[in-house]
Amino acid sequence: MEPDLDVIVLGAGLRGLSAALEWEARRPDVRLLVVDAAPHVGGRVRTQRTNGFSCELGPFAFDRAEVEPVLARLSSPPRILECTATSGWVFDGDGLRSTPVEPRPVSFATGAEEVVQACRRQLGNRFALARAAVRVRTDGATWHVTLGGDVPTELTAPTLVLALPTATAAGLLAAFDPELPSVAARLRSEAAAFVFLGGNTVEAPWSDGYGIVPTEGISPPVVEAIFCQNAFPGRALPGRFLVRCEVRGENATAPDDGLVRTATDELRRWTGGAVTAPFTKVHRFDDGVADGARAECRVRLAGVAARAPGLSIA
Repeated sequence: MEPDLDVIVLGAGLRGLSAALEWEARRPDVRLLVVDAAPHVGGRVRTQRTNGFSCELGPFAFDRAEVEPVLARLSSPPRILECTATSGWVFDGDGLRSTPVEPRPVSFATGAEEVVQACRRQLGNRFALARAAVRVRTDGATWHVTLGGDVPTELTAPTLVLALPTATAAGLLAAFDPELPSVAARLRSEAAAFVFLGGNTVEAPWSDGYGIVPTEGISPPVVEAIFCQNAFPGRALPGRFLVRCEVRGENATAPDDGLVRTATDELRRWTGGAVTAPFTKVHRFDDGVADGARAECRVRLAGVAARAPGLSIA
């Protein structure tokens, strides 16, 4: 039986989109489908605009080398913006010391999400969103992917690209490596949250440069504060500031008002200035812990791909 497709890409994050564009560049008439359990493309690359602020709910920016290959495959790529702040600050427990921003990150005029939306436009209708892959198998020449839902669907293609979180990929490929389930069971994640604080620039004279990180050796509740309006234009209306504070671990499990207090108190301690922010927003997420289990899981996934014809891990 003729396969339904030439290529199935599981995962519509930036890695999956990049793989799909690479196949399209190789074979413009390729029968390709990008599948994702989420109802939107981009994975964690999301820009949310509210009250005149552009809040990055995932990566704040990119390394130029990360996005240039993607842009090169787009017929109408968005214009890349280099970070306008050349220096930031390190908090050493007593005060701030200046540090250069190297390499300078890049983004786009309307935010990080602009690049994934450009990918979606180019790939057109080659998407099955809000559909999770629940099983993959191969007969040696063709991959069979079962999508869950009220009416399960089976897709077939000689080529399968997995651009999924490590734990999800391990679950789908468990039958190909008997050790994968036990390794995947040891994968850990930690709670994290972005706390956005915004207000009038005149009330935030301390928001200078790219942002602040604590030095190694101290473990404050906030692991990073980015002064968004200084990094890229348009992240806040003129005369406004926007700070994104990242909180991780047990500190990130507090209620929203507790997280806002934590971020505000830490900024005050770092900068020595008053922090008045009428605009607040909290975005919670879980992040995988980069430990030995995760490294072993990735090695085993790569091993499955090396043994299984037509399979690749993006």
